[in-house]
Amino acid sequence: MTAAPVRRETTLHLLFTQGDRAALQTLSTDQMTYFGANVREAAHGAGWPGVLLRRLHFQSHGEVDGVRRADVVWHLHADDGAALDWRPDGAWSDMQRAWITAARTPPSNVPWMHPGWHAAALAWLDEELTAQGRERSGEPAVLKHWQISLLWRVPTAAGPVYFKAVPAFFGREVEVTPLLARELEGAAPPVLAADTARGFLLLEDAGDEVSHAPDLNAVMTHVAGLQRSSIPHLPGWTLRDRGPEYVLSWLEHLHSDDMLLPGQDGGLSDDEAATLRRARPQLEAALRRLAASPIPRALGHGDLHGGNLLTQDGRLTLLDWSDVCVTHPFLDVNPAYFFPYEQVSGDWSQHGAVLDAARDTYLEAWTDCAPPEDLRSLFTDALVCGELFRALGYVDGIQGAVEDKTEWAGAHLDHLRRVLTLLSRSL
Repeated sequence: MTAAPVRRETTLHLLFTQGDRAALQTLSTDQMTYFGANVREAAHGAGWPGVLLRRLHFQSHGEVDGVRRADVVWHLHADDGAALDWRPDGAWSDMQRAWITAARTPPSNVPWMHPGWHAAALAWLDEELTAQGRERSGEPAVLKHWQISLLWRVPTAAGPVYFKAVPAFFGREVEVTPLLARELEGAAPPVLAADTARGFLLLEDAGDEVSHAPDLNAVMTHVAGLQRSSIPHLPGWTLRDRGPEYVLSWLEHLHSDDMLLPGQDGGLSDDEAATLRRARPQLEAALRRLAASPIPRALGHGDLHGGNLLTQDGRLTLLDWSDVCVTHPFLDVNPAYFFPYEQVSGDWSQHGAVLDAARDTYLEAWTDCAPPEDLRSLFTDALVCGELFRALGYVDGIQGAVEDKTEWAGAHLDHLRRVLTLLSRSL
């Protein structure tokens, strides 16, 4: 029996600014708003038009009786003539003043959090669509709007297309996505236009996100095929090396108090930190086995999971190559990450037989490199070390690049906790 979907009750606070003026409007919605989807539509539906700029605050109140409640604050730049409750400076609480201060000091390296960006982006989008013989038939719908990317679904008479913008620190995605779409079938959606200077991509529709447990064997066959097909291309591509040696070079830092945050809110407990530190020799040995293995280096995605996988008419396509690299292919692959989010967040052990079958399907692509028992042993090493590899996507990527670090400060900790879980089962 399929569980009933969780209902949402979100109190949506909309902080509008225009010059030195500020207004706060509040409504309730049952739509998801964390990533920016549905916010602009809710504001316009209430008669408060504006340009979406930045999420300023989010607080979850948990789930009770099947209802997930939260408070979220979004900043919008008010359209001219918007009928809003403009308040004098003395009318704000201390918390509201903090929101206003944050709204007036957006991250300098995220251009879509600045009011003037949106009109220029729409002009580029319309120009490129015209060049493709297509016309926009409505307003873009926001799918993602946060520090590391912006994604719009854009309606056209010939079907939707997708506009993506990335900050300069993820500019490699704009450079490599057209290359992958052209050279490796199923690696990326067809690219209609790319502007590396602005960080813009215009992508053809490649289907829907996998929202239910997919055919994991088909997914593993697809991923392994892409990895094997990429190998001849790598000498001509300029990609970062994020193989086992790279992970080894970060191991000491990953075991530091700055990373484990023992005793701090959200950090590892003292026992968890001690257990992980005791396991360091095992992790080093596993990484050295991977480095010395006969498996050739291949194209790495860096964030392979079901949310970055589309399906259309039986065809699979990957998304979001911001962490693209060269790596040991096994480090990049864990079948469990292609389960729906609720299962990925829970106990993977209940799916052991399905995951083992998916692993064996994946390893069939590498049987010319080593015997099956050696491949399974290396894959076990890679499942554990792959969590370190994924943690470094935050530590050596996002956390150092974003200006507002509060959202990402502990993002790597889930992966370090999964190291402990996997160690208890395997090493």
